[in-house]
Amino acid sequence: MSYIRELRPYMYWLGFLNEARAAAELDWTAIGGTWGVATSRLIGWRPSGKSFVPRILGSSLAAIRETNGENRDLLATYVAKYFEDIWTHIQSVKGVIRPGGVVHYIVGNVTFYGVVVPVENIYAEMLEKLGFRNVRIETLRKRNSNKHLFEFDVTAVR
Repeated sequence: MSYIRELRPYMYWLGFLNEARAAAELDWTAIGGTWGVATSRLIGWRPSGKSFVPRILGSSLAAIRETNGENRDLLATYVAKYFEDIWTHIQSVKGVIRPGGVVHYIVGNVTFYGVVVPVENIYAEMLEKLGFRNVRIETLRKRNSNKHLFEFDVTAVR
């Protein structure tokens, strides 16, 4: 996950980064990275066509694009890239979790221009598509920022 915006000063201080461009490059390769040049790269980004797109994700992307938000297309692209990155990640996790092992994803849903993106349901559907069993979603807490936002624990057995 991308936290470069918050961690950048420490990464310079510890010697992991030496120039601003390196922070932006690192962010682009992280899941959800859109800091620095990553934002401009989103404009030209297109899905690989190799990712599983759950029905509810497709509906959410269409709903974001149909709003009147000034950056609606860019935000829809960001959401699409995030979930393509997550699909790649979950595929890799499946290969290292032994049968019977349990995964937990602590995620929060999100809104863009009033469109709620049910992140927890998208994760659950991706896990099911990859053959994980006993997929469950547990609501952990309501977030303070918006009455529609919650945090969830999405669990599944390999």
